[in-house]
Amino acid sequence: MKSIIFKPWIGKNYGNSELGKLLVIGDSHYFNNGLPSNLNDFTKAQIAELDVIASKFHKTILEVFGYQKHADFWKNIAFANSIQSAFTSSNQVPTNDEKDTAEKAFKEYLEITKPEKVIVFSSRIWEHFFNNEGCWGKHLDKIDNRWNIRQLDYECGNCKALGIYHPNARNFAGYNFSNIIKEFLQNY
Repeated sequence: MKSIIFKPWIGKNYGNSELGKLLVIGDSHYFNNGLPSNLNDFTKAQIAELDVIASKFHKTILEVFGYQKHADFWKNIAFANSIQSAFTSSNQVPTNDEKDTAEKAFKEYLEITKPEKVIVFSSRIWEHFFNNEGCWGKHLDKIDNRWNIRQLDYECGNCKALGIYHPNARNFAGYNFSNIIKEFLQNY
């Protein structure tokens, strides 16, 4: 784990639920009250308390997947944010170095979680990973002639990946993305 600062959340039913081995990738963590003492376990701690305190991002993810309670959803998936820097605001823009580190961390998350499917909820991260010179993975298809699906190989296997908007993005309509995610999970 050379590039990972924030260890991924891996739910207790990961790989043993209707979602299979689904890895959800977000964009970044925000700290506006100072940094916690343990960044390694921050993602795990954050997910563990979502039924008490949840951000718009987490509430929208829950809605998109059709769950009512955080505990019922997050136990079935693995989750990590790709940016490995601590951001202080949601409008902070990652540097190219931070996006390059995020790509390395993403590849490490694949090795750790060995997913069958991945959904990246960040257009800027998806674009950086897969729409630049020397991008990796193989383009497979599109959903609604817009949302690219790629096959990604990792050391012990491969997975299908879909990249869509961040749930806090201006153009994010939960009902529309529910259908896109449902199609991805059922057909790829």
